[in-house]
Amino acid sequence: MNRLIDDTTENLTAVLGGKGEEEVRDFLREHFAQGVPTFVQYMDELLAGKGLKRQEVLLRADLPQKYGYKLLTGEAHTTDRDKLLRLCLAMELSLKQTQRVLRLYGMSELYPKQPRDVVLIAAIGRRQWDIYEISRELQAAGLEPLV
Repeated sequence: MNRLIDDTTENLTAVLGGKGEEEVRDFLREHFAQGVPTFVQYMDELLAGKGLKRQEVLLRADLPQKYGYKLLTGEAHTTDRDKLLRLCLAMELSLKQTQRVLRLYGMSELYPKQPRDVVLIAAIGRRQWDIYEISRELQAAGLEPLV
């Protein structure tokens, strides 16, 4: 997995601070030779890194196989952020990885000043991956469920 993706913005900013022109070019060559990863590339990296099969993830995310495959391969696009969140939960992604998935897809990240996002952030933080349990928790708080 690309270690640049997993590093903190603060750390990367500190590393780059004061770098000379040649050092910046070296950094770009080392970390961006392949370009910035796309949503599909990042998801493939995560699936491979976790040893997960797409079918298994789609079942856990409760997404139709055909549609889910198209999402993961970039053949289909969704405007439904919950579908991506369900994929992230099914893959047991950290909050940092989930935020990256949302960002790469062009969706808004989970925001701790939004009540629904608070429940989702807390669930991810305590490693609660069951989308039905999280949906029940959202409904108990008077919020829209994931499913």
